[in-house]
Amino acid sequence: MRTIGLLFPPAEAQAALLVGGISVLERQARQLRDAGVDWLFAVDVVPLTQLPAGVTAVAAAALADEVLSDDRIIAIAAGLVLDERAIAVVMAAPAPALLVWDATQPDAVGVERIDALSFAAGLLSVPGPTVRKLAARLGEWDLGSTLIRAVAADPTTTRIEFSTLPVQAPDRRRDVATVWARPESPDDARVAGDMLIAAAQPGCLDWPARFLHPAVEDALVRLLAPTRITPDMVTVTTGVIGVFAGIAFGMGWLWTGLILALVTGPLHGVDGKLARTRVEFSRWRGISDIVDKLLQCGWYLTLAVHFSLARHSALPWAIAALIILPAISKAVQDDLFRRLAGLPLDDAGDFERRIRLFAGGRNTFLWTWLGFAIFGLWFEGFIALATYSVITTGLTQWRFCKQLSSHGRRNGDLIAANYAATAYTFLPPTRV
Repeated sequence: MRTIGLLFPPAEAQAALLVGGISVLERQARQLRDAGVDWLFAVDVVPLTQLPAGVTAVAAAALADEVLSDDRIIAIAAGLVLDERAIAVVMAAPAPALLVWDATQPDAVGVERIDALSFAAGLLSVPGPTVRKLAARLGEWDLGSTLIRAVAADPTTTRIEFSTLPVQAPDRRRDVATVWARPESPDDARVAGDMLIAAAQPGCLDWPARFLHPAVEDALVRLLAPTRITPDMVTVTTGVIGVFAGIAFGMGWLWTGLILALVTGPLHGVDGKLARTRVEFSRWRGISDIVDKLLQCGWYLTLAVHFSLARHSALPWAIAALIILPAISKAVQDDLFRRLAGLPLDDAGDFERRIRLFAGGRNTFLWTWLGFAIFGLWFEGFIALATYSVITTGLTQWRFCKQLSSHGRRNGDLIAANYAATAYTFLPPTRV
């Protein structure tokens, strides 16, 4: 059985609008492809319309021949900016399924009213035979609207209320308002783009990433979204800046190194936000965090080189070890807990989230060290980072033991399943 996506190109004025840096049609195509749709058709395309890569133009009537009886069709209304969670829920429901808004609610919207109590929200799942029959008999009717009417009238249709869609976004580790927009003007497109950028903000962060970085990250995403700069390019740039920061530290150019290291903080958030805003992901995205951790270790080692030479002492190496080794142990225990429990340790409870806000890490270390640097206390600040690292790692270790014990008592039989579900898959598959 194939899953086929039907896209309906918007009117010319809407087609030119960019939302989050890409056209609405491009966004819909990427979302459906990311959701696992096998084939994408754009229905009744106006000549000279530029279609997204991998999308085939087709006349509505021709779908009677293109669609097979055992196919499932996912259709999105023209010009609709829709949340990926809505697509996932509709695809998971048995066909036919229809996303609807409760028309009695004051904020209810939709692509068209289907009865006194409901608006169609512009997303539906249809069995192949229904599409074949309607396409063969369509005549001059609009296929998108006809599909909505046919599914709405079918007593077997599963109606999914928009208000019941999940607000939890696991990849962002927080509750996120569900996005629905149908921009018709540049101002509408800017508002919709801001909604997408806001929805791309991850949760469970340390205090600099939560309170200081978002404004910078959002501004950079708005700037980069319409360009050809990819999230991978941002990741590589961040890594290069991090390497130069380490070189500066080793050379004793401490202010230069600190400023460059601080710059990597918001840049580390930009690649993920840009990817989510443009529905553009890399097979290598899992390596980004590993490279980031290696760079941080490199900074403290190059600082140890500088301070040991400047002070003619081996003490800086011991201080660097007290920063690096607790960070490594925390990374190992975090990964172990994720594999056992199926979620990050930071998400295991409210107390863990509070620890995460202030725990030692790249951002909290750098901003703490900045406070010492302002007064010229560079080495004293280095010692403070080691103290910070040991104390917060101790707190994390305590909560790790508490949560691991609690999880083991509750869900011992699920541990093997979680190990299997969290196998390391961030590297591309090996080609023979």
